[in-house]
Amino acid sequence: MKNKIALVISDYYKDITDGLTSGFNSQINKIFQVDVYYVTGAWEIIHKINSLIDNYDKFVAIGAIVKGETDHYEYISSGVTNGLVELTINKNIYISNCVLNVHNIQDAISRAENNDKNKGLDSARAINNLFS
Repeated sequence: MKNKIALVISDYYKDITDGLTSGFNSQINKIFQVDVYYVTGAWEIIHKINSLIDNYDKFVAIGAIVKGETDHYEYISSGVTNGLVELTINKNIYISNCVLNVHNIQDAISRAENNDKNKGLDSARAINNLFS
């Protein structure tokens, strides 16, 4: 498990998560074996990570939650964040949270573009700094 990472990706906003994944892959140290798992939405990331805990101790959660006209954004953003924190503490694993919580799609695009603001880069750098 030492050098294995599970990348759990919500493909609901595929263009966004593809950009974040690209950023992550461009920076992650090659000592790591990265296995990729897809889920349909950000909410499902928590369940998938929980189901993989016997095989990994390092995870990257990639997704996007975009504010709409209802309160759904608030509940999902809070639930996903709290779920990831609870898993980290209760299961003694590391999760790099690369789930964007944004007010509009343009904010997500700007954080997933091929530049230094890409949040996937930040996730890879965090893992590299902690575990390389």
